[in-house]
Amino acid sequence: MKNEVNLEQWRELYDVTQRIKLLQPWEFLWDMDLIKLQLPEYKQPFFTSVMGRNGECFAVAVMEGEDALNDFHQLAERRDIPSSQLIRYQNNMTCYFGDREELTKSERDTIKKLGLKFRGKNQWIYFRSYERGYVPFILDEAQVVKLTRVFQEFFMALKGFIENQISVDFENNQTLYRRFDSKCGLWLTTAASLNIPQKKYRIPVMDDEILISRLKKQKLSKSVLEIDTLFLNASIQESKFVRPIMPVLFLVADHSTGLIIDQEILSPGDEDMSRILDSVTNYISFYGRPKKIVVRDQEMAHILSDLSKKLDIQTVIEGGLPAIDAMAKEFERL
Repeated sequence: MKNEVNLEQWRELYDVTQRIKLLQPWEFLWDMDLIKLQLPEYKQPFFTSVMGRNGECFAVAVMEGEDALNDFHQLAERRDIPSSQLIRYQNNMTCYFGDREELTKSERDTIKKLGLKFRGKNQWIYFRSYERGYVPFILDEAQVVKLTRVFQEFFMALKGFIENQISVDFENNQTLYRRFDSKCGLWLTTAASLNIPQKKYRIPVMDDEILISRLKKQKLSKSVLEIDTLFLNASIQESKFVRPIMPVLFLVADHSTGLIIDQEILSPGDEDMSRILDSVTNYISFYGRPKKIVVRDQEMAHILSDLSKKLDIQTVIEGGLPAIDAMAKEFERL
């Protein structure tokens, strides 16, 4: 059970957020102009993206760590994935400057208790946590404390950038970088190169030699499979989870006919890898080895990589999966 956020913690977060709002960062930054913050009390760096320069959604997204930053780039750059499925890459805390009706009653009550008054379009401040497998949710205590600290240094980085006219070549992979220099005991805000290492994925190893031997003897068919997970626009509250979960549907489909061969609901914490591999090995046991498996991204490709290699099955990454995308559209209509 997570602790409730007290009023003073909310006050501190709203105070620094209002100072950020007064700087109007969307007047200076595009959403891909990232700011990097290295706080001494946290191991991983934080990265911020400011939205709103196009005059639509005004927000500040905060990614913790390089894996979350990789997900952010997927979210921004993948044009071959149905928009409803991009939420799989949204792993951040986001502050929105929106409209009154976008807030919950609880959030409006908190604002009232704080003595704050917001009026008009794109003026109401609220926060959401995005985590894979869960419905976007209000911040918990630990997240409020963390975001407050990040926003304090984010504000100082913005202030330095604007007032000191720090030159940052965002288009050529530079970032505005704020860090604490322990040697001189000062916070420094400078331009720096932004190097994003490749995300490391877990690769499950098939070590059942008897099973591998049996599967290798299965005939190689002409079938092409699509394998992916669908994130469903639904909310389920289960007692074992502290926040509502977003159901995830694992699918195996025939690429040529569009027929769904296997499907299974996954929940956060499930042993997704073993369940995915079990489904594929069961298919091979009944129908033979497919000629090719088509997947959405690197994550699924890595899950299947060891099995594919041992069974001589070609696995390719294609953002568009016609059979599975058709099912995604059906869910969107519901």
